[in-house]
Amino acid sequence: MKRVVSIVLIIAMAAVLFAGGIEESDQRKNSRVTSEAMTDSESKALRVVPIPEVSYFNERKTIAEWSKRWDKPSVVTYVYLISYGNILGYYVCNGKPASIQSYLVPETTMDRSSSVGYHDKEVMDIDGTYGTLNYGIRFFTAEGTAVEWGGMGATYLYSDAPLPINVPKLNAIAE
Repeated sequence: MKRVVSIVLIIAMAAVLFAGGIEESDQRKNSRVTSEAMTDSESKALRVVPIPEVSYFNERKTIAEWSKRWDKPSVVTYVYLISYGNILGYYVCNGKPASIQSYLVPETTMDRSSSVGYHDKEVMDIDGTYGTLNYGIRFFTAEGTAVEWGGMGATYLYSDAPLPINVPKLNAIAE
């Protein structure tokens, strides 16, 4: 047993000595120098302008209230569609609009390849497709109609009460 341990230690020491004798590549050296410079800069910034002590946490209170506001089984929202700065109209909706960029499954996973190491691998969406979506939102009107709003120039705002904006209501006609 002592002989096996001794051999393992000799091999480990040889590996360390061999690895220590290999010079650092230029790319690795540049990466290390850059990382050290960033760390130094961050340390200096924190010394010169320290993080202040916060007492009221207003941003956190807003985020918490925002989360509670929409965390209901059924909440009425008013979604105003904007195209290139012009408000086209609004929908009365059942529920909060959701970003088209939101998913129920991760977009990527870490994949192990023997020749490359770990890398991001695109994951199939729940509908069996791949690819990225346009920016925009999806929502359901109060009548249950599914609406997706996105593309170039398409923005929106939403609220939990009507806003004093004189634009037409766009909801689908109930049949």
